[in-house]
Amino acid sequence: MKTNILKKSIIATCAISTIFLAVPCHALEAILTVNANLARGLNSKAVDINVWSGRATAIDFSGVNERITQIFLADPTNFTYATDTPLDSGQATTVFLRKIQPLKFPNLTTTNITNLFVKTKTSDGKSHLYTFNLQKSNSSPSYSGLSISNQTSLPEGIEPTLKVGSFRRATINDIERGLVSSITKGYTPPSDPVVIKVREFIALARNTSDKSLIEVAQTTRVSLPLLTELGLLGIEDSLKKPLPKQPKLNN
Repeated sequence: MKTNILKKSIIATCAISTIFLAVPCHALEAILTVNANLARGLNSKAVDINVWSGRATAIDFSGVNERITQIFLADPTNFTYATDTPLDSGQATTVFLRKIQPLKFPNLTTTNITNLFVKTKTSDGKSHLYTFNLQKSNSSPSYSGLSISNQTSLPEGIEPTLKVGSFRRATINDIERGLVSSITKGYTPPSDPVVIKVREFIALARNTSDKSLIEVAQTTRVSLPLLTELGLLGIEDSLKKPLPKQPKLNN
């Protein structure tokens, strides 16, 4: 009975994911956590930020206890910003970004993806410069903002997990095992675009140390309900495997 329910759930989830190939906004965290070093561009390229029509996207620096001192938007043609308190107060910690109808500025060049610079200061007077790639998005909203944090990567040997139940967490291996099982059992064909997306998710998750599985899912546009079902299927399959026979002890 449990397997049949899981099978129906996976088939339904795969069907929905095939249509949308996106992460439902209700399935993701409202606020994504971003490591401060990543947002400062110290480890890789600038962090991408999407802004949707009729919605605001926030960047919150309260998690690192930093105050915003300056904001520079390279191309203000399509975006506007505000802060939680006036910048000159020295107490602003959050930037709110909104998409607007295109404006025309004399002699100003425009681009589809512009950069946003935010300069902050810590309580001991140390300054930091954060850089973001700001872009318009017409897809379904997948988050409401970013929270800058000093969280560090998982320790060596500790694998990231995804919560799939009240007391259950699935590893990347569980999700991969579930994907293989769903193909083997005929729940979904190997040529399904969703299968390719899930494999992309698995590859990125195994080669990323500064993102949670939820953030990787958002990046690869794979729905969390689908990953949850695959994780559960993978866990179920692993429990069915017989334990290896123990060697007999000589008396």
